[in-house]
Amino acid sequence: MNQIITMDIWIVLIVVISFLSLMEILLFVWVNFIRNHFPWLITKKDEYPQLSKEGLEKFIPIGFDPELGWIRKPNTSGSEISKSTKSTWTINSTGSRTNPDFEKTKSLISCYGDSFTFARQVNDDQTWEHFLSKKLITNVLNFGVGNHGIDQSLLRLKRDFSKNRTKIVILGVVPDTISRILSIWKHYYEYGNTFAFKPRFMIKENKLILIENLINDKSKFFNYTKYLKEIQKNDFFYEQKFKKEQLHFPYILSILKNMRRNIPIILWITIIEFLQCVKYDTSRIDWNPMKIIMKINLKWRIKLYKNQDATKLLDQIIQDFISYSVQEKFIPVFVFLPQKDDIIYIKNNFHFYKDFINSLSKKENLIFIDIMNHLLQVSNLDEYYSDDNEYGGHYSKFGNEKISEIMSEELLSFKSIKNHFQ
Repeated sequence: MNQIITMDIWIVLIVVISFLSLMEILLFVWVNFIRNHFPWLITKKDEYPQLSKEGLEKFIPIGFDPELGWIRKPNTSGSEISKSTKSTWTINSTGSRTNPDFEKTKSLISCYGDSFTFARQVNDDQTWEHFLSKKLITNVLNFGVGNHGIDQSLLRLKRDFSKNRTKIVILGVVPDTISRILSIWKHYYEYGNTFAFKPRFMIKENKLILIENLINDKSKFFNYTKYLKEIQKNDFFYEQKFKKEQLHFPYILSILKNMRRNIPIILWITIIEFLQCVKYDTSRIDWNPMKIIMKINLKWRIKLYKNQDATKLLDQIIQDFISYSVQEKFIPVFVFLPQKDDIIYIKNNFHFYKDFINSLSKKENLIFIDIMNHLLQVSNLDEYYSDDNEYGGHYSKFGNEKISEIMSEELLSFKSIKNHFQ
């Protein structure tokens, strides 16, 4: 009798082990297949991704910057498609975005910041800087760079201001800049963004300390692994996000460990791949996997504005912007340029960076423009953005016109600025 029971136990164990082994093999194959189609599902391979030699040959001549990581270089141009509409951009010889009809006009305002300052997804004559130029009759210089954090924007301002002096400097960034200032390799936050190495600031003894870009020469891209230990030590997201979201053996456990993220992504990619195999139109659901990622990124934003270390660092960077303005004798203007999902979340929940805004209003010698306060009042929010999804992409032509109206009205409400336009 005991022998029969023992044998039954062994049979059950063999069946369970065989089933789990088969599941591991299937998950290993499928996860790695999905990873090739959706880079936000990461595995051990992503610890040391192979950098595309062909991609680097394109990136380095037109985009690599040893100090900042990347930039829009002088005398370059490009295009992109959104809502089936093609937009083009050009950078002039000074490194600012071309501003049609105003290139020879005197510049009283210069702008630094990220892609919302650069005004991606619209033409050169559809940026908010261009519309602001029309309103104020001055050449508003646009030095925005896609995916820059406020740390990189400040460093560029300090490097380039002497060549492009203006009476007023606008520093415009998305609220998500709070995550960007914690990164050294964007790949640890935006998986697959492997060329994007950058500098960052840290606070030591209550002072801003700059950690320079470690990949500051094109040759270093080809042996970047030599610098990974230092990069990982100083990149907030390596331990806090990248390692925690990485899938590895045993795949069953690592998937279940973060099941709210992993299972929906795997299911949606599986459904999309199957439907595409049978020639079914998946355009209505193609965004669903990325929608999960965008919601996670929004949660990180909300979390970081509750993090004292992160908000202190952002505050110190803005304070350094103010100090530099005093030194160089220009009027500093800081503006948050909210993404569509920021606005939707705040409308439906709470203003997750309101406390930080309140702290900015107490700063001396700083003009702060609250775009969010205006956009919360609009009912036609979709018209303000380029993409038909919750993320929204960037401001549309219509959106940029409205942003310029807000900017113009707000700027001229300050006597120190209005005096320059009388």
